[in-house]
Amino acid sequence: MRNVKTRNPVYSDNTVYFLTDSTYLHYPYFKTEEQKIIVLNQIKKINKELGIPISAYSISANHYHLKFYIEKSSDMAKIKKLLRGGISYEYRRKYKVEYDSIWQSRKIIYVNSENANWKITGYIIGNLLKHKEVSAFEELKANEFSSFRYMAEKYGDEEMRELVRGVIDIEEDAFGAIDLGGLDNLNFKNRAAKAA
Repeated sequence: MRNVKTRNPVYSDNTVYFLTDSTYLHYPYFKTEEQKIIVLNQIKKINKELGIPISAYSISANHYHLKFYIEKSSDMAKIKKLLRGGISYEYRRKYKVEYDSIWQSRKIIYVNSENANWKITGYIIGNLLKHKEVSAFEELKANEFSSFRYMAEKYGDEEMRELVRGVIDIEEDAFGAIDLGGLDNLNFKNRAAKAA
């Protein structure tokens, strides 16, 4: 057996992060509302039990995106446990699956600029539209598995539609992660981004 070194990432205090978790081989474990509720409940626990502000989220059939702010880097381990561990536990309990893990890859990216912050927000809140799980902005706004409605109420419906349109064509890699370099190169301007 080959000795493989594992990389232990270092997280920072007082930082915004973008987290993506994808299912094994992109299997649609979360294609029904009942299945997506499992993920949504764990996201709510992060906010309620840990006091972590969640600024954007979306839950798709085979992955989810989450943007949040942590004051203490030590909270990242708790977040990861509530997400992967909590979702897996509830899913296995409810659906009596026997396999070890439903997850394949996780990406956690430090959000390093205000420009990237807004574009990541647009990408997340428009993700169900991008993956055709909803077919129109009105459906997206009514869908509890995206924070689009919250952002539209806070910053304006048309502003958030424009934000989503500005990033909807960004490509993901095979694991559902996006290239932040591509986000920084986009030319997106709107009042919400300027006001933030």
